[in-house]
Amino acid sequence: MAAFSPTTTPLNPWLVTVVVIVFLLVVIPLLGLYTATHPEKIISTGTPRDLGLDYEDVSFATADGLTLRGWFIPGREGTQPKTIIGLHGYPADKGDILPSLAFLHDQYALLLFDFRGLGQSERAISTVGLRETEDLVAAIRYLRQRGIDQVGVWGFSMGGAVALMIAPRSPEIKAAVADSSYARLDLLAHALYRFPILKYPLGWLTARYASVFLEVDPAVRSPLRAAKSLTKPVLLIHSQRDEVIPFDHARRLQTALRHNAQAEFWFPQHLTHGELDPEYRQRLLKFFAANL
Repeated sequence: MAAFSPTTTPLNPWLVTVVVIVFLLVVIPLLGLYTATHPEKIISTGTPRDLGLDYEDVSFATADGLTLRGWFIPGREGTQPKTIIGLHGYPADKGDILPSLAFLHDQYALLLFDFRGLGQSERAISTVGLRETEDLVAAIRYLRQRGIDQVGVWGFSMGGAVALMIAPRSPEIKAAVADSSYARLDLLAHALYRFPILKYPLGWLTARYASVFLEVDPAVRSPLRAAKSLTKPVLLIHSQRDEVIPFDHARRLQTALRHNAQAEFWFPQHLTHGELDPEYRQRLLKFFAANL
């Protein structure tokens, strides 16, 4: 009696090829996009009071109906007409930048808030700066309702990109500091992946899907394009050793700002992404004192 031997049907190589291609060209980039737009919320436990600063919990709405939450820190002499808005990076929150900006309280009022989908602001899709521009517009509108129309902006990383994109079209912004800003978000998309060979094509596909699903083309709505029309005072800061946003982005922005006689640049070699030192603080004070 012959032993039973099960038979198997060989996989169709064409079908396997199609599945692999779909996985590489569709599934992985879409997962990357979903991961980037749905980061885990980070909510700092500290408040300005921990640094000895009085503050108000405030909230305001964006044009598309989202509620953003922040802190308004009056100046030492009471509510001052000159206020600096602090814009945090991705995927952090306002508490992350509070220690970096508290020293400005001696001369200015401060407004720090959480971008959409981050911190204590209403949950929404994060677009890593592309639609967060409307959050800054809402913050400026809120300050205007308080009678404040002399505004400086300091933004870090994603926040710096937002500052550059809004500064040219906001008359309230008198001076802007962009620290470690990207030039174009699509040029960073490959950082989502760790595949040595495939990360660049996967990043390109992710950027293309972002333009479709977010209805914003990151190559068009970018700090690089906005910088070409920025004529007001701007201080561009970027460490040459930045391990998160390559220094090449700063060079691109510097070229875009070459027509701006009021543009200043500081490209230290000794700082890392998000690191401050006494010289950093002195440069900020000097810049805002001269332009705000």
